[in-house]
Formats: sequence, structure tokens, C-alpha cells
Amino acid sequence: MGARSSSGGARKDASGSASSRAGVKAAVGAHRLSRDARLRHSNDIQAVFQHGRREERRAFVLLWCPRPGATRVAFAASRQIRGAVSRNRAKRRLREAYRRLETRPGRLDLVFVARPSTLVVEAGAIAREMEQALVVVTRP
Repeated sequence: MGARSSSGGARKDASGSASSRAGVKAAVGAHRLSRDARLRHSNDIQAVFQHGRREERRAFVLLWCPRPGATRVAFAASRQIRGAVSRNRAKRRLREAYRRLETRPGRLDLVFVARPSTLVVEAGAIAREMEQALVVVTRP
């Protein structure tokens, strides 16, 4: 005897799998930060937290350290932001603001730590705060 599904044999909606969204994924990937532009190793991120300087803003805290070579960036979320979905959304908002910057500083390791207000501040305000913070960071 064949097993019946709970939907009674009705057709399923479109799949949410990555293969069904291939066109969307390609568009997003075209604007992704390159591998070399990301601070990816936990020991490098920890070094910025331990030895870096801080610039505090309403929506985020920016930590940075000078380094030889190209700038690398990482995004984290404060423990004050409850829930994985909210933390991921806050990091996404910071990543998008950074990605849209016209000019980026050189020779730095940057870590942006999202604060709870990252979730409620307008995207334009986050971008302005980010630009202002990076001006302070790159000042001699």
C-alpha cells in the first residue's frame, strides 16, 4: 500500500531550494565582498578585539588595527541583540552599508559590532555613521 502525503496529493508550491533561486543568488553574489576583503579567521578577529582601537557610534562599535596590505573587514553582533534572526539581520544591515561605501580606508583590519539600535535606525543613517567613523579612523 502506497504512503499518502498529508496534502492529499495536491501540487506543491515552488521549491525554496538554492537551485530554484539561482538567478537571485547570482545577482547578490556579484556584489559580495571578495574573500581577500573579509577578515575570516577567529584569531585575526580576536587580535582586533584585544589590541585594536574603538570608535563608538549609535548603531555600531568599530574596532580597528593597522595592518600591512589591503583592508579586511568583519561583522559581529552584540550579545545584547537577542535571537539569531535579529543578530543576523543586524550584521546584514552593516554589511550592506559597508558594501555601498564609495571609498574605503586602506591598510586596516576593521570589525563592526552591531548594537541593538542597528535594527531600528534607518539604513541611510547607518551609512552616514559608518562614513563618519571611517573618516575618524583614517585621520593621521
